[in-house]
Amino acid sequence: MGTIHLDAEAKAELHSEAEKLIARYESPLETVKALMVYNCELETKILAVAHRHPGMIAIGYDETSPVVG
Repeated sequence: MGTIHLDAEAKAELHSEAEKLIARYESPLETVKALMVYNCELETKILAVAHRHPGMIAIGYDETSPVVG
């Protein structure tokens, strides 16, 4: 699990994109699927930038298992 710290403008843009996806689907399941795909696309882009510009983004992994509940 990773944590991404975003500035206010980036947060607003992500929130806006999520709202567009939520409005597009009538089924909650399809909405969740679309949001998961969008999240994977963003993570892939971030990893690509980190690979190309190692000093720009630091990626670390927390070995603690996620807790649901």
